[in-house]
Amino acid sequence: MIKDQDVEFHKPDPNHHDWAETNYFGFYNVDHAIVGNIYTVFRPNVGACTSDITIYKGFHPNGRDRLYSALHMHLPMPTSLRNYHLASGLKLNAPDLRTYNIEYEGTDDTHFRLKFDGIMEPYDIHDPDMDPITRRSEGQGYDWGQAYASHFDMTTHVTGNLTVRGITYPIDCIQTMDHSWGPRSESDLGSLAWVSGNFDGISIHCIFPVDPAVTADSEVAHGYVVEDGKVTGLVGGKLHIDRIGYQPVAVVFELEDELGRKHVMHGGAMAGGYWQPFMMMEVGYALMRWTLGGKVGHGIYQEGTSLAYRARHA
Repeated sequence: MIKDQDVEFHKPDPNHHDWAETNYFGFYNVDHAIVGNIYTVFRPNVGACTSDITIYKGFHPNGRDRLYSALHMHLPMPTSLRNYHLASGLKLNAPDLRTYNIEYEGTDDTHFRLKFDGIMEPYDIHDPDMDPITRRSEGQGYDWGQAYASHFDMTTHVTGNLTVRGITYPIDCIQTMDHSWGPRSESDLGSLAWVSGNFDGISIHCIFPVDPAVTADSEVAHGYVVEDGKVTGLVGGKLHIDRIGYQPVAVVFELEDELGRKHVMHGGAMAGGYWQPFMMMEVGYALMRWTLGGKVGHGIYQEGTSLAYRARHA
């Protein structure tokens, strides 16, 4: 169960120099095909942190073109994860577990002020009382190894204004954020897809292990449906995906929730490109246009593979 104190730093294991706390916040503007993210990695055992702001306009499946990119790899650690101001220009204040106020003053006339309001309680993928797949496997869930040793997801309403290179775009979207803590290698993380689709009155979020060099399909590991504020865990599902290289371009999800309802989502990429949150990993990052029955929605699909994995399957 996730509690309010989980916003803050957790006590690191001193035996792991690569212990990390991570936060991911995504946002988009559909009308302008803008998608971006705020990603931070804090490593208390070495006293440094990473701040990454990456923004795309349009879809770039064959390259690494970005509208804006500012990656700082070795910043001084703040004393609090709830309230900080990094040397990169990124500021965060989280008065409670479901509210995050984030500001940024960057370069090239780029800045933003965004608010992330949770529309649900944080979803603990390791809690058998919350996640039916974990409950079915007697509390073990899917073995992510290091990356998601402790982790929650939360679908949020994102509002504010984003200015990129002097042009301002309003942000008003639904998108999932997350927080993880535990050992996190810089050399060879496992591959996974982390996906959200948001429609009028309903949001779906799911995580899949993927093996893109072997198959285009995979089974869901965790996920949930939020409908009018009520959260229902997923009990099963399949991912079918087409890629250009490692970049997702077309996706189909066939999902089933704990109430026995079927959810089939079809999606196509409309903005994004390659994102490199770690030097050893690339992520196919895309704003997707989804259909769910007669509804049209949007959300972010990201699929990460380590460069070590790609080298093995080159």
